[in-house]
Amino acid sequence: MLLTANDRSGRIKFLLAAGVFMAAVGLSSCQMNSGGGGTPPAVASATISFCDPQAPNCDGQTSFSATTTRDVQVKVSWQNVPVGTHVQSLELLLPDGNLYQHTQTAFAVQTELSEVPGATQTLPFAGTWIQQRNLMGEWTARVSLDGQVITSQSVQLNP
Repeated sequence: MLLTANDRSGRIKFLLAAGVFMAAVGLSSCQMNSGGGGTPPAVASATISFCDPQAPNCDGQTSFSATTTRDVQVKVSWQNVPVGTHVQSLELLLPDGNLYQHTQTAFAVQTELSEVPGATQTLPFAGTWIQQRNLMGEWTARVSLDGQVITSQSVQLNP
């Protein structure tokens, strides 16, 4: 079989392109695995719980009554937050999805073994605007770390 100059040129270009592609894939995989040990860094996560601070045990609850609950505490607990300075945002959303309250807290993590400060936000309930305006239903707490939403949790407020 006789190859013309155009056929040889096309094959060379194809082989060159394939070589460049394989090199790029190899470099990309090296960069993804470089980190000493091959274990990816843990991803920051949080849990949100609600409780009645007047109750004998302030375990996570999912529903509260305006007739028996004065305040609802929203607690955020962090796990795997990387070393550095961070900003936590906690948003409390009304049952219709609109923002009711927004707080921000800055904190620093000194070492990988540092305990990350959790946040507690009190939501006054009984005798407040929430009760007066009958803003009952499923509320949502949403927590962010450095502008990225990490998790959300719902709670039921009943008359």
